[in-house]
Amino acid sequence: MRDFSVKTVLLLLLLFAGIGATALSLHYADTEPAPELSSMFEAREQFTYEVRYGFMRLGNVYVSARDTLIDGKKLLHTTATIQSNSGIPLMGSRRYEYHSLLAQNDSTVWAHKFWVDNVHRERFPEYAYHFDYERGHIVVEKYDTPADTLELPGLLDGGPALFYVGRNHAGMDTEINYPIFIDEEVAYVNIRSTTERDRIRSEALGNEMRDVYLSFGDASIDGPFGFSGKFESRYDTGTWRLPIEARVSVWIGNVRIRLKDYHKNERSS
Repeated sequence: MRDFSVKTVLLLLLLFAGIGATALSLHYADTEPAPELSSMFEAREQFTYEVRYGFMRLGNVYVSARDTLIDGKKLLHTTATIQSNSGIPLMGSRRYEYHSLLAQNDSTVWAHKFWVDNVHRERFPEYAYHFDYERGHIVVEKYDTPADTLELPGLLDGGPALFYVGRNHAGMDTEINYPIFIDEEVAYVNIRSTTERDRIRSEALGNEMRDVYLSFGDASIDGPFGFSGKFESRYDTGTWRLPIEARVSVWIGNVRIRLKDYHKNERSS
C-alpha cells in the first residue's frame, strides 16, 4: 500500500502546483499580485478538501501548517492528511499523514525533512527522507532505520512544498519542469500556468461564484485509479490565490478535488 498512499497524496497536492523558480522576475496578469511565500508562511493556513469521483466521495484531504524550530532554524511544519471514506467497499478507514519541515526564500520553498505516518497501521513514521544540503545527499529511513543514502541534486521536497510555491504563479503565462522526490527517486512535473479565467462556485468562499485562473500539468508518475498524469487546477483570482478546485484524468472521467473550508491564523505583530 505504500506506493498507493504516497502517490495519491502527492497527486492531490500537485494539482495546485504552478511551479517556477524565479517568481519575482515574472509579470502578473492581474494588477493585484499573488501572495509572497513569506506571507503564506506567516499565515499558518488550514485547508479542507473533498475528493470525489462522480457521485462517490473518496475521502478528504486536510492541509495545515505551524511554526517549529529545528537546530536553531525557524521552519514551517506542514501536514497533509488523507482520510478515506470508510463507507467505500474494500477500502475501509485509512489515514495517512504527510509531514514536511519547510524553508523558503523570495522565490521557492524546499524541505529539510519529509516523512509519512501510516496512522491506521500505527507506523510512526512509515518512512522518512532527510535532505542534507551541506553534504549533498538524502538519507532514506524506513521504520526509523536508515535504509539508503542517495545523491541530492538540488533543492527538493516530497510534495507539500509545491502547495505553497504554486500559488505564486497563478495568473501568469509560464511553463516549467519541477523536480520532486518520490519512491526514492527524482521525478518531474510539467506545469503550464495561464492568464485564462473561468467562473466556478466555491462552497468554502461563501458559496459564491468566483473568478479563477486555470493551470494545466502533466506528472511523470504512474498513479492510482488509472491516473494518466494529466491534471487541471483552478485558483481564486483574489490576493491569496486560493486553490479552489482540481481535476485529475483517470481511466474513465475525472476525479475532482474541491475546497470545502479555509481559514488562516496570522501571527499578531
